[in-house]
Amino acid sequence: MFRPVKKWLSIVSLAAMVAMLPTMARADEEFDNAKWRLQLYGWVSQPAGYFNGTGGNGYFDLQKDFGFGNYATFSGRMDWRFKRKHHLTFSVAPVLSSRTATLTRSITWQGQTYDIGASVNAGIKSLFFTPGYQYDFSGRSKGGWGYW
Repeated sequence: MFRPVKKWLSIVSLAAMVAMLPTMARADEEFDNAKWRLQLYGWVSQPAGYFNGTGGNGYFDLQKDFGFGNYATFSGRMDWRFKRKHHLTFSVAPVLSSRTATLTRSITWQGQTYDIGASVNAGIKSLFFTPGYQYDFSGRSKGGWGYW
């Protein structure tokens, strides 16, 4: 199950190292001279939680009842440096997953009863968009201070 994740992370790591080579060669220039920057992050999501409905059997759990497991996803950040120390940023982080399961117990949800053996669908859809502004108090090649 984790073999595609390892392969994906290896490819992303190699691409990041290749992308850093031109900046390492120009050590005498100002640090962070890029006008545009795109950062991508890979991570493993493990949806967990439960929902309570009305009545005693209106409870269902994402892990136990639907079998949501781990899956690889990403988040990304675009950075536009429009002045020397001023950046406008935009981040996105999607969390999308769906499962079809066969119930092992009866569940009453929103007035409808789902009996044992019923095939049910569940989906998680969460999409975060985050605009931002960053000001670099001090930007140096060996560290820096900023607010974002």
